[in-house]
Order: sequence, then structure tokens, then C-alpha cells
Amino acid sequence: MNSQQTILFISNGLYYMFRENTELLSSKGELNTLETIDDLNTTAYIDSAFFNLIPKALFDESSIQEYLGLTSTQLKGTSPVTNDINPIDSKIIWTLDEKIKKPIILQSPGVVFKHMIELFINEPLTEKNTTELKLRAVENNLYIVCYVNGTLQLSNRFEITSEDDIIYYTLLCAEYSKIKREECLVNIKGIEKSTLAEKLSNFFLKENTSFIKNTSNFQSYL
Repeated sequence: MNSQQTILFISNGLYYMFRENTELLSSKGELNTLETIDDLNTTAYIDSAFFNLIPKALFDESSIQEYLGLTSTQLKGTSPVTNDINPIDSKIIWTLDEKIKKPIILQSPGVVFKHMIELFINEPLTEKNTTELKLRAVENNLYIVCYVNGTLQLSNRFEITSEDDIIYYTLLCAEYSKIKREECLVNIKGIEKSTLAEKLSNFFLKENTSFIKNTSNFQSYL
């Protein structure tokens, strides 16, 4: 075996595999077709609707079951996962579907499981002294993370079917977070359609809207 790093993105029963130091997709397919991974260092980022963020100062290991009850009502057939998210001094607790967990462990016994939202929260901010909305697309789902002056205000996941859904949820989160849209930086990744930035500029100042066009939902996160 070697010590090369492998990154897996798992969404909607599919896997996308990337190798260390490359942004090229190594392989993809249905999760049940995943073959043995010889690399010792494998991280799997899981797209899941169920997660909860808890400040480390408030986190109580003995309250895991209570946290899980807040995270999801569907606990049968799942495993609890808890990871540190150091940039926000918090822990994430989420439920990992056994149907996703087992085939990955069979092919990579030492795999580390992380929730997709961890990847987006751990990304560096464009500017710390401003309001920033991160929009991250994963297949038919959208993650929205909102910061004000470097402090996390909101993180959520939504199912989407169109650009209009993206705009709706973006504006909904902006309203919920009570941010000033005219002072907000919108940072978009994983969304290929170039009309989205133009549509969003009707609601945010155009010069403050950052649009990053990517060829793949997952390559842009490496």
C-alpha cells in the first residue's frame, strides 16, 4: 500500500474519486461498484440532509442521543458521526446511512467520514471583514453558508431542481440572517450555468457578486 490521499465525494448513490495533488476525476460510478482503494489515507465527504452544529463549549458527550434526535427522526440503519470543525470552534454531529458506510469501508477500511458541510465551512473566507454567502452545489442539492465579519450565521442544505430554486433559497437565507444584501459578497461554486450570477445581480449589487464557473460540481472543491 502507499500513502497517497484519496478523496471521495458521495451523493445520491454515486461516488466521485479524486487522487492527491490532482483535480482530475480518477473514477466515478454507482457506490456499489466502488473498487478497493489501496491508499492508506482516504476521506469520504458525504452529502446528507441530516446534521447539527454544536459549539464545543456546550457539547456534552453524554447527550449524543439527544443531539441525534434533533438531527434526524430516522435513526434506524444509521451510525452517528461526530467531527471537530475548528474554524467555528464547534462539533458536527450527523447520521451516516449504513448503506453508504458499508461499501466504502469494505474497499477502504481506514476511511475517514466527513459531512459535506464540513468542507464548505473549512474553506477560507474571501474577506473576513464583510458579509459573505457561500453557495455550493452538490448534484441536486444546494448548501448555503452565511458569514458576517468572519462569524458563521447560518449553514443549511436544500434540495433544488432549477436556478429559480437556488435564487429562492439564497434570498430566504439572506433574509433569515438579516444581512444587508447591498454589502454582501456572494461566492458561488459547483454551478455551471452562467445565467445565475446575472439573475442574482438583480438582488445583490453586481460588483459585489463573485461568480466562479466550474466544469464539475466536485472538482471546484479541491
